[in-house]
Amino acid sequence: METVERIITRFSRALDSYDQHADAQQQICRKLTGLLSRYTSMHFRRALEIGCGTGGFTRNLKDSCVIDEWYLNDLCEGCHDKIAELFPGQSTAFIPGNAEEIDFPDRFDLIASASAFQWMKKPRLLLHKLAERLTPNGILAFNTFAPGNLAEIKQLTGAGLNYPPTDRLTEWLEEDFHLLHLREEDIILTFDTPLDVLRHLKKTGVTATGDGQWTRGKQTRFCHDYQQLFHTNNNKVTLTYRPLYVLAVKKQ
Repeated sequence: METVERIITRFSRALDSYDQHADAQQQICRKLTGLLSRYTSMHFRRALEIGCGTGGFTRNLKDSCVIDEWYLNDLCEGCHDKIAELFPGQSTAFIPGNAEEIDFPDRFDLIASASAFQWMKKPRLLLHKLAERLTPNGILAFNTFAPGNLAEIKQLTGAGLNYPPTDRLTEWLEEDFHLLHLREEDIILTFDTPLDVLRHLKKTGVTATGDGQWTRGKQTRFCHDYQQLFHTNNNKVTLTYRPLYVLAVKKQ
C-alpha cells in the first residue's frame, strides 16, 4: 500500500503537468458530472469534494451545478492556489489533509470525488464516515477503479494497487446507501511508445511501477516487452484504465 507521504510527494510534483496529461481522468470527470445530471436536480446547498487536485472535477461541477457552499479537500496543500483560481472573488473552504482522518464540518447534501477513492486504506470505514456526513437523501458520487486497471503495468512489473471487486464494494455501499448507478468501463489510451506510457504515469502522478530504481537495462526490457505484448495494428501501444462509477443516495 502506498504511504500517504509518497502519494503527497508524487502528486505535488505532478501539479503543473497533471491537467495536460490526465486524459482518462478528464473523461471520468465528465462521466460523473453526467451521472449527476441524469439522477439529481444539480442544485446542492452544501457540497464536499474529496481529492480535488488541480480542479478538473471541480470545474465540471462548477459549470454544471448550482452549489451554494463549497468545501474542497486534498492531501496536497499546493492544490489550494489552483483551486482558488477557479473561484475569483468567491469564498470557498479548502480543507487540506487525509479524508480518512479529517473530521469534516457540518453536513452535506453532496459528497463527490473523482479518481481519489482508490488511494484510501480503509474504504469501507470511509464510506460509513461519509454517510454520517450526508444529510438524509444526500448524494454520494465518486469513482474508484476496478480490478484490471492499468493491467499492462501490473502484468509487466507486478506492481500496482489492489482494487476491491465490484461485488464487495456493492456490499459496503448497501450498508448505508441506495445505489442509483454502479458500473465499470474501460478507457483505453494509446501512446506512440512505451516510454510515453511511463511519462504519462509520471506526469499524472499515477506511478504504478513500483518503488525500485529503474536501471537502463530494466527500462529497456520493460519497453521491449510492452511493445511486444500491447501493440496496436498501427504499432502504437495501449494503456487501460478501468474506472468504476458510483452514484448513491443515503438511506433515511
